[in-house]
Parts: sequence; C-alpha cells; structure tokens
Amino acid sequence: MTLIDSISMFFKGIKSSIDTSGVIQNMVSDSLSNGIETGFNKIKKPIEQTIIKIASIVISMFLMIWGIAMFIDNFVPYHGLGYMIVGVIFGLITLAYFRFD
Repeated sequence: MTLIDSISMFFKGIKSSIDTSGVIQNMVSDSLSNGIETGFNKIKKPIEQTIIKIASIVISMFLMIWGIAMFIDNFVPYHGLGYMIVGVIFGLITLAYFRFD
C-alpha cells in the first residue's frame, strides 16, 4: 500500500463520516420539525374552540349589558343616563373582581 492509497483511504473515511453526519443532521431536523408540527396540530383545535367560546361570551355579555342599559334608559328622565348607570355598575364589578382576585 502506497502513501497515495493511504491518503486516498483517509479522505474516503472522512467523506463517509461527513456524509453520515449530514444524514444524522437531516434526521434530527426532520424529527424536530415533525414533533413541532404534531404538537401544534394537537393544540390547534382546542385553541380555536377556546377563542370561539370567549368571543361568544364577550359578544353575548356586550349585548346583555346594552339591553340592560336601554331598559334603564327608558325609565330615567335624562337620555343616556341608563348607559352611564350600567357602565358604572359593571365598572365597579370589574374593579372588585380584579381587587379581590
């Protein structure tokens, strides 16, 4: 075996190890990306459902508060006072909630 054959075999060994490390790197990156994608797909539906539930609750509370304000506004002599009364009441409820939470 000559020196050139030894050097050639040495470079072939290095090349094969580099190719192997590239394959391993691709496998690791594919595994990570698949894991992240799988995890995201698992939590995607519950997050969408939670957003829809919260939006429905907020809209229904807004409409309920608006209806209460209109109802009170019909009984007070000044136009718009019912809205102010309901706004103050719900503002106090919100402050109490955050104060005692």
